[in-house]
Amino acid sequence: MRVAILVLATLLLAACSSSQHATGTTTYTKTAAGINVQVFLDEYKIHMPTAIPPGDITFNIKNTGGHRHNFEINGHGVDAKLGRDLEGGQSADLHVRLEPGTYKVTCPVGPHATMGMRLELTVTAP
Repeated sequence: MRVAILVLATLLLAACSSSQHATGTTTYTKTAAGINVQVFLDEYKIHMPTAIPPGDITFNIKNTGGHRHNFEINGHGVDAKLGRDLEGGQSADLHVRLEPGTYKVTCPVGPHATMGMRLELTVTAP
């Protein structure tokens, strides 16, 4: 029994230490104007898909946490972030054009990225 509890605790800790945070509740949708990606920010995770198709992207970002957060994406000539931090409950959109490749997504507020608010986004070839 102790071994089973130890194994379960180890698996839970490993799952919690990941900086890749994609959940089944975050999605992207294709529209005539491009791709809309749902993003939820909380303490201290970014919930969003980790792979999307290329093109004109609108990140629909909502702070579901209690602390101030922001959203920044970098890579392949893209360096974009929200013009203001989001307080808990606030939302904003960020529009970018992404080509195939890997991008870094972070929360640039204080030490939030080092606390787990970071992930790699893969933009797949069409």
